[in-house]
Amino acid sequence: MKRVALAAGLLFGARVATANTPEGYIGKPKPILEIDNCPAAPDGMTDAEKVKLGEERYLRGETLYIQGDYKGAISEFVGSYCLVGYYTILKDIGQAYERDLQYEKAVAYLEKYVLAIKPEYKRASACAPDPQVDRENVDRRIFVLNRLRAQVSVQTNPPDATITLQNDSGVAARGGSGQTLKVPGATYEMVIERPGYEKRIETITVQIGQPYTYFYTLEPLRGQLSVTTTPADARIFINDRFAGIGRVEEAVKSDAYTLLVEAPGRQEVEQRVEVLAGEINRVQIDLAPRPQFGRRQLIIAMGIGGGGAIGSLMAPFDDGTVQGAGTLIGATAGLVGGWLLLPEQVPLGTSNLTITSGLAGMAFGLAGSLVFTDSEDVVQASTGAGTIAGAAAGYYLGDRAKISTGDAAIINTGATWGTVSGLLFGLSFDADRRIGSGLVLSGLGMGMAGGVLLSNYYDISRTHAALIDLGGVLGVVGGLAAVGLIYPSTQSSERLANFALGGMAVGLLGAGILTRNVDTPKIPVAPNLGATTDAAGTSTTTFGVGGAW
Repeated sequence: MKRVALAAGLLFGARVATANTPEGYIGKPKPILEIDNCPAAPDGMTDAEKVKLGEERYLRGETLYIQGDYKGAISEFVGSYCLVGYYTILKDIGQAYERDLQYEKAVAYLEKYVLAIKPEYKRASACAPDPQVDRENVDRRIFVLNRLRAQVSVQTNPPDATITLQNDSGVAARGGSGQTLKVPGATYEMVIERPGYEKRIETITVQIGQPYTYFYTLEPLRGQLSVTTTPADARIFINDRFAGIGRVEEAVKSDAYTLLVEAPGRQEVEQRVEVLAGEINRVQIDLAPRPQFGRRQLIIAMGIGGGGAIGSLMAPFDDGTVQGAGTLIGATAGLVGGWLLLPEQVPLGTSNLTITSGLAGMAFGLAGSLVFTDSEDVVQASTGAGTIAGAAAGYYLGDRAKISTGDAAIINTGATWGTVSGLLFGLSFDADRRIGSGLVLSGLGMGMAGGVLLSNYYDISRTHAALIDLGGVLGVVGGLAAVGLIYPSTQSSERLANFALGGMAVGLLGAGILTRNVDTPKIPVAPNLGATTDAAGTSTTTFGVGGAW
């Protein structure tokens, strides 16, 4: 009988609803349905041909519906509707969607069917249902379908989280992880919460009558870990993971962490820190220079210096054999004494200062004695005594002051170039032995005093001091080379000394300028970490530098 009603409707042109009908859901946004995008009929097809093809597709849809192939039935019903536009096909499409458990589409087509029935519509045949009665029945069916609830189940790791489904209408459902929450079909903001873990918010869209299952892993609450190091090129590891160089600021889980900080030439630091949720843990780590030891070089220097010093002291008694024996005894005593008496870990700075002071004492004894006497025996004895006294004083002062290798190096640089300056001044003025010795003595004293003052204000490394020394050597060589270029035929000792002295000054000054950024001044400029609160109450980390002069 339904087939008869359809045929009657097609024959009498009952196309009361088309794909362009503006109505949609009752009180809801209009969804996009298949009939809203019907394909155009082939060119040249007559209305009669459309009706015939539409009836054929409708009959195939009925057969597929009976056989349980609801998707195939929907395709045929939609094709039939697009050809003939008969409103009762909307109900067939809706019923097929309902059987296929696609309730949203079922409601959409049934509502479209209800809206298509006009008050003046009558039965198409005696066997056809009354459109007005059928409208009421389908309307009640729509009401029942709309009351179907989507079933939402959320599993979380860790469990026991609280799940809230909400939208602009308020809270639709709330429950625990693993429970089934029943809500109307709509778009919701799903809020997942558990104490000690980050809140998670997801947007989901669910359809009426459909089951949904979700799984989420919650992240523990995080704190802020801020690490700053000195020097700035130190490598920072967090739980054996490389995190950065010089400064690291990370949001991490609330937990205890092991920090490992290392840098070339510095002692590594391993430190345990704890980060609390919602708080900032600021850590400043300063790496101390790695200690260097110079026991071996000091033992060798003691052997050489001891032999030379004792041999010089024996000069007044020299018959050719006594001085040689004294040299042998002094070298042996220096080596054996150093091996037995020196501690296993002699700081390299102390070792360097001892050697420098021994050489300075030797030069002081030599130059000082030449100022007052011409006796070779007295000069040699003074040189030996000065060597021993200088070395002893250097070891004592270096051990007490815990002098660094850089400070020892800059004192050595001052003593060396001060002595060279005095020697070159003596040659430049063609001074006699006594005046020349006085100039050397003055240069030595001024150089050592200058080195001590510089070491008090600047932290200079051995490399930095060596570069300055290299600049001085190159300056002297350059000055001597310039003499040969400018005065190729006449080269007096005074002229050589003048050019060497000028080249030395230029070389030392140039090296000092060029290497000024190799080390940082000891005048304190240190990084400072702090915190401040803005107008909104948010804590912000501040960075700066501070110091005192």
